[in-house]
Amino acid sequence: MVQEDLSGMEAGDDRPVAVGSGSHDLEKPLLGKNEGSSKPRSSHHRRHSLRSRRDAVLPNSAYAVFSTLVVALGPLSLGFALGYTSPTQASIIEDLNFTIAQFSTFGSILNVGCMIGAIISGRLADYLGRRRALLLAVIPLLAGWSLIVIGKSAIPLILARTLIGFGGGIISFTVPMYIGEISPKHLRGTLGTMNQLAITIGITLSYICGMFFKWRFLALLGGVPEIALIVGLLFVPESPRWLAKAGKKEELSSCLQKLRGADYNIANEIADIQAAMEASNALPSVKLSDLKQRKLYRPLIAGIGLMVLQQFSGINAVMFFSKSIFATAGVSNPDIASVALGTLQVFMTLAAAGLMDKAGRRILLMVSAGGMALSLFLVGFSFYLRTLQPEKMTDALNTFICELALVSLLVYIATFSLGIGAIPWIIMSEVSS
Repeated sequence: MVQEDLSGMEAGDDRPVAVGSGSHDLEKPLLGKNEGSSKPRSSHHRRHSLRSRRDAVLPNSAYAVFSTLVVALGPLSLGFALGYTSPTQASIIEDLNFTIAQFSTFGSILNVGCMIGAIISGRLADYLGRRRALLLAVIPLLAGWSLIVIGKSAIPLILARTLIGFGGGIISFTVPMYIGEISPKHLRGTLGTMNQLAITIGITLSYICGMFFKWRFLALLGGVPEIALIVGLLFVPESPRWLAKAGKKEELSSCLQKLRGADYNIANEIADIQAAMEASNALPSVKLSDLKQRKLYRPLIAGIGLMVLQQFSGINAVMFFSKSIFATAGVSNPDIASVALGTLQVFMTLAAAGLMDKAGRRILLMVSAGGMALSLFLVGFSFYLRTLQPEKMTDALNTFICELALVSLLVYIATFSLGIGAIPWIIMSEVSS
């Protein structure tokens, strides 16, 4: 813009430069130190400059980070449930005489519960508030783990996993939304990955604890994050957006000031939140015909499409039954391999948290999807090689197949965690804000 104005002046265009919202940006390159008006800047300009510098100061994010860590106990408990079936498969089948079909149902029914919980989670979070919705989600989670501890047949355990999934479904929607609504803009991407990071930590903890504890005691440990979440929710604020939607202006101001720090000017952010909520409340109820509007169907397709891609990527099958997958692939110590898988997922999710606000969502999703496609092909190829003339399998070929399956699964987990694991949750919270 500056180059264009200068070129116009060089060409003899003596038209005055228009002074508008960008005039302050044009003053610096066009006026020298002693050029322009000789009048000293007015006190109004000085006050405006001081106020601008004050507003430019980043908020104190300590309380927002603390609140994020507290609510992350919810997805941690869900991650513990996701990983629970991997180390316990053999012992549950042996102790309760489960068939493969019964145990498969026990493992996968968690997803059905999650779908049911997710369907009602939006209305719960809007009606009760984010904090109370999370408190409500703890009830079926604790009930489910208790049923697993005392259950002696397939039906109680399948019901228990359904209840755990139901609570996990509420958590899966509410926690990313809550984190997105309390986070300052410059940390929204990084803090948004904490949901997926907590899930990966929960999965890894279940793998590690499963090496040392029997399945009933492991289920007892599964209730610890929920109890810690109940205590932690006593010390975190409600979502500022929900307070604005509920018309609680005084609580909104107090809550946002705590989240941003005592020295931060929250006036602009409060105005933005209230304006957004007033505009949202003024809108009529959404009808299916409204989805024809570009401004609605594009973010809807983006959000839902990414979540479908995440769930259809096969991640849950790998995490539910990683130990048996490694054993079938011929890995000598499937327990250690499973722990390595979970640990790698944690570190790659941490890496994604650091890259999220620098590299951008789109490039990470592209790298993630491409890496997952290639690694899953190689996993399938390794199992295909094992079916070719197994009687002629040499030690060298067997070692190659095992290493190919192990490395491919590790690459799959790494690339999943880099993008598709965390980004869909962030996108959903951002497009629904």
